[in-house]
Amino acid sequence: MERKFIQDFQENSVISGYFAVFSKDIRKTKTDKDYLDLTLMDKTGSINAKIWDNIENINGIFEKGDAVAVKGQITSYNNELQLKIESIRLVNPDQDKAYGFTFADLMPGTEKDIDELWLDIQKTIQSLNNRYLKSLVQNIFSEHEEKLKTHPASMILHHAWRGGLLEHIHSMKNIAEGVCQNYTELDRDLVICGVLLHDIGKLIELESGLATTYTDSGNFVGHIVLGRDILLKAISKIDNFPEILKLKMEHILLSHQGKLEWQSPKEPMFLEALVVYYIDEIDTRVNQMKREIRSDKTDGNWTSKKNYFHRTLYKGEE
Repeated sequence: MERKFIQDFQENSVISGYFAVFSKDIRKTKTDKDYLDLTLMDKTGSINAKIWDNIENINGIFEKGDAVAVKGQITSYNNELQLKIESIRLVNPDQDKAYGFTFADLMPGTEKDIDELWLDIQKTIQSLNNRYLKSLVQNIFSEHEEKLKTHPASMILHHAWRGGLLEHIHSMKNIAEGVCQNYTELDRDLVICGVLLHDIGKLIELESGLATTYTDSGNFVGHIVLGRDILLKAISKIDNFPEILKLKMEHILLSHQGKLEWQSPKEPMFLEALVVYYIDEIDTRVNQMKREIRSDKTDGNWTSKKNYFHRTLYKGEE
């Protein structure tokens, strides 16, 4: 049977392939019978999957984050594709390699060139005039280079793929340059540094792998405060770092989610902090809407309402 990726799945087709287990939960039917509810993922997308029978024996075979080989049938439920699994097993990388298995096929990744993004960001850092901010960002990016080049920006909401965090930062950096050119009263160095460091805490909050998960620190503390900790540690190593500049950078990180109800400890209280928040909001929402339109499987020019925005979105003429 020809292997297909999730983006190519069609209703009523029988498939076999390799996937990462993004989520795994035991649920109950209306008749109180256990079944497994899964989210499977490959580099092209994700799909809900169900295992209805023999749960007591199958449940221990694999866990969330494992690579699995699956056979099953594509069905439709509430106008969304779903996979009814007939057989599932753990991948044996050495043996399955002969049948086309590779871990790279299981992990969505940025379509951008990571090295080009990194080089462009380094050029931007070199363009900073404030020597304290330049040293701050240089030191943090140098220390965390490997993770910054591979980490996702979130578990599922936006840029949720390998290299997604750097792609998100780079996109925000480009937006920031245009905003600062238009609003010349802004402190460009402060905006750029806020953009580059706003999500640095996600390097600790998220455990990156086949299935991105929250770390204990991520659950207990969250990326905003974790990012502030990284910031303060780096500032402590820079002699005579100005106190007001430290406070402004702290505030940008603590307020970049914008609203208290969005788990932001503070709301933006000066122009540069406000700008960083809105730039983050723009890039996040654009990415989310593009993802929802691209992944929608309904017929016609409009998506279903089952998406992040809870409204139909225009897909364009077919």
